[in-house]
Amino acid sequence: MNIAKSVAQLPQALSKGQGALIAVAVIYSLYTLHKMYGAGDRLANAATKPLGQMWSDASGWLNGYKPVELTDLVIQPWYLDADYHISAEAWDILSKDAGYKAIMLKIFDGRTLKPEYRDLIGKPIGGV
Repeated sequence: MNIAKSVAQLPQALSKGQGALIAVAVIYSLYTLHKMYGAGDRLANAATKPLGQMWSDASGWLNGYKPVELTDLVIQPWYLDADYHISAEAWDILSKDAGYKAIMLKIFDGRTLKPEYRDLIGKPIGGV
């Protein structure tokens, strides 16, 4: 008798748990779709990367692209105060490049421009 009652109540129990089952199925479906979208996106990225690079190169060549080149160091007058001390901001920016930093260490005594190099203010400084 107990088994017959349990079997008879099975459809009722399934209908009550049906909402939770549907919710789990929807969440799993969304998760699977998300994973498939990510895999497709990575595949498309890998497949189109050479074409994109080729397009970029051709566009640059047609439009006269020239790579940026580092120019000679120029100590501008507004980098210095009245006592020829370079501002901390100018020093930090200019000393990021190793070539500029080597020149700056030679022409500055600490943060003060040496007197023999003061005529170079505003002029390109190649190899000092």
